[in-house]
Amino acid sequence: MSVSSIYVHWPFCKSKCPYCAFLSTPLRDEQLREVAEQRLINDVKFSVERTNIDTIKTIYFGGGTPSLMSAKTVYEIVNYLLDKYPFADDVEITLEANPATFDKQKILDFKKAGINRLSVGIQSFCDDNLHFLGRCYDAHQAVTAAKIASGVFENFSFDFMYGYQGQTLQDLEHDLQKAVDFGCKHISAYQLMFEENTPFYRKLQKGELVELSEKAEVEQYNFIESFLSAHGIIRYEISNYSIPSFESRHNLAYWRYDDYLGIGAGAHSRITIDGRKHEIINQRDIFAWLKESDSNTVERNQPLTDTEQLEEIIIMGLRLVDGVSIDELKAKIPSELIDKLFTRVPFLKQRGLVLDNDDKIQLTNDGLLKLNSVVEYLCDTLGEK
Repeated sequence: MSVSSIYVHWPFCKSKCPYCAFLSTPLRDEQLREVAEQRLINDVKFSVERTNIDTIKTIYFGGGTPSLMSAKTVYEIVNYLLDKYPFADDVEITLEANPATFDKQKILDFKKAGINRLSVGIQSFCDDNLHFLGRCYDAHQAVTAAKIASGVFENFSFDFMYGYQGQTLQDLEHDLQKAVDFGCKHISAYQLMFEENTPFYRKLQKGELVELSEKAEVEQYNFIESFLSAHGIIRYEISNYSIPSFESRHNLAYWRYDDYLGIGAGAHSRITIDGRKHEIINQRDIFAWLKESDSNTVERNQPLTDTEQLEEIIIMGLRLVDGVSIDELKAKIPSELIDKLFTRVPFLKQRGLVLDNDDKIQLTNDGLLKLNSVVEYLCDTLGEK
């Protein structure tokens, strides 16, 4: 199988949010930015040379905060790939952006460099909530960024966060209504998670922060789905909503367990080699990655067992409203493992967590709400002897 989706990781941000567990670090030095950009360009060139790539369907610049990069670097990367490989006619090239890191001219320059989809990390249009989340901009800057994005791109996405103390349903409605008013066709709404080794997690342990009750979280989750669907923006993944045909095709490659190449510090890849899916993880020390030669970027490259592949398919695929196709599952995984998994599906159907569908393993709304428990229950049986 050949790769058709490429993820390019920019590991620097303007400031580190207190809830963030992604591999990123604040960028304090302009000279370091230039060094990092050249390092990333070199990494792209080296990585694609050793990968079987056919037609490129999606490219995703993620981070960190890729909008800190120069448009010139984005142009160089996109055009290097374009010179070497055919692009799909409808290729999707996304760049993540922070409202504090761009102006209209820079966004226009990104578009000229080849970006055709912008993903803006708004998080909220409310000053108090932005302050709580530790974002490095205010509501006025968020609105300005939304205006720029909607004025330059037809295909753009806003990220929002929900499920934290102090946020009300009125706040959520305000945020989502503004997104609709800007003509946003794709919205990601992520529940705040208290990840280990983050300032928010440490505050939670000290009792300085509290988690919302499950009832309040479910109320917000259902409100988001109800509000957006009323405006034709439909949930297609547990945290993602879009007008039909504006889904994130790059992220769908992850959820459908397609092959993809990750480039940059800490980036992950899933690539089929000699008929076996391999997990590849790049150097996770950002500053060690900056200093390394191109031939020493991979920290781990190992084939996945059939059980590991099935677990990953279930973990990723059940996030989708469409669920996991049984025919596609049978094409990738030995039947004895699938049979083992299926012994637990009837119980989930009885509990109203899985739809009665012979073609797919597809969760109900209650199943999506209990996604982690459903996945754990299904995958537990795979480890049984």
